[in-house]
Amino acid sequence: MKAFLSVLALVALFTSPAHAESRISLSNFGSFSPEGALQMDTNGWENFSADLALVVHPKFGGPAATLGGRGIDFGYQLSVVDIKETSEHWGKAMSAPEDLLMAHHFYVRKGLPFSIELGGVLTHLQGTNIWAVALELKWAFLEGNQFAPDFGFRTHVNTLLGNRDMVMITTGGEIIVSKTFGLGGLVQLTPYAAYELSYAHTRSHVLGLFQEGSLTPRTFILPSQDVLTHRALLGLKLLASVVDFGFEAGLGNIQSYTFKVGFNI
Repeated sequence: MKAFLSVLALVALFTSPAHAESRISLSNFGSFSPEGALQMDTNGWENFSADLALVVHPKFGGPAATLGGRGIDFGYQLSVVDIKETSEHWGKAMSAPEDLLMAHHFYVRKGLPFSIELGGVLTHLQGTNIWAVALELKWAFLEGNQFAPDFGFRTHVNTLLGNRDMVMITTGGEIIVSKTFGLGGLVQLTPYAAYELSYAHTRSHVLGLFQEGSLTPRTFILPSQDVLTHRALLGLKLLASVVDFGFEAGLGNIQSYTFKVGFNI
């Protein structure tokens, strides 16, 4: 709990008005050859698209069990994503990329009959002009068994907002297994594991690049990217009365760590 509060304190520090915004721009994925021909870094653009999709897509799907037909869960999540800031593609997209990118997620989820859960997520990538909005659906096809774990499936679709250079739509899903344990009759502890498969479609708008000595930019469009990624998720949810805390680690080429605090009513 102390570590979790420390993280929230860091969030307050980093999100202060003094923290300058770094605009994500795609023009640097184009360049001029010595002969003056316009060339595009399509490999770097593909790598950047795959990285950004994992950074902004919805985190913390939670355990397999749903909220029940009358349940509501809402709150805040902080995800910390460990990118390779020295990678050439991040250097082209941002003027000064940081080692850890922080994304803020504000979510609400509603339980429905037949072990279904519907939710929405608003995401902001700290220090940038990137926002995203997502719709998610979870179905627990096996839950509530006293001796067996719960099994569920979550799917989501997410679209990028706030950046004039690009359009990104991500979708994906997780197969989740979890088991809830009661502690003293007052607290529920639920560890879970999941396999995540996600897809991102990204395309650029018309971009402009100035050649040295020219007053008119050369325009170009980066090729559309379709990227498929997969990774493992490990998480833990703690519910005390109506307040729940959670932690989730995403394990793959890019690792992410998500902290959650919410109200479950």
